[in-house]
Amino acid sequence: MVALFVIATILLCVGIELLRDRAKQRKMAPAAVQVQADRFLLPKGFFISKAHTWVELTFAGEARIGVDDFAQKVIGAIERITVAPLGSEIKKGDTLITVSHGNKLLSIPAPITGRVLTVNDSLIADPDRLHQDPYIAGWLAVVAPKNISSELSFLKIADDAAKWLRKEVSRFRDFIKVQSQIGMPAPAGATMLDGGAPLSGVLEHCQENTWHAFQQEFLKAE
Repeated sequence: MVALFVIATILLCVGIELLRDRAKQRKMAPAAVQVQADRFLLPKGFFISKAHTWVELTFAGEARIGVDDFAQKVIGAIERITVAPLGSEIKKGDTLITVSHGNKLLSIPAPITGRVLTVNDSLIADPDRLHQDPYIAGWLAVVAPKNISSELSFLKIADDAAKWLRKEVSRFRDFIKVQSQIGMPAPAGATMLDGGAPLSGVLEHCQENTWHAFQQEFLKAE
């Protein structure tokens, strides 16, 4: 009888651990949003800003911040990433992250207000890692939030984020078509983007004025 009780206890403990592992895997594995020829990832439980940054709240009450999958994909190769200095006080809408390729750069605004606690030095040293894993290892800063309860209402999550992303992708396809039509060179095949051609790396091959236009259209502070 004792032996059966011990075995049952062991099986119960193993079952609990399996459930925990599965729950952890579900959280870590981003949900895929399929948009025509492109596949963009949106992790469960992550808040997404209209300037294409994400926010993940930690158990310690801090906010981990990075660049979303859509932005890193359409930008393409990134030669340099800079983040606001440690200890700096950042207001929502202030520049938190800057990415550059040659003489072309984009300033990405902070999705929330707070103090910069940590910067991901390993990612800054190797910007290409952002493309490999934009959400887990690809975080850029940890911030101590100040107005999180009110500012979260401006961010999107779950189904709302997925619906918004689909609209953003459609809007980006129109944006690239317009850029090519008004004489701002776009990469080969850009005029076919509305037909489903992949978007990955499109901006990498565009000129500086197209980057400026992208900044105004897609990375504006809320």
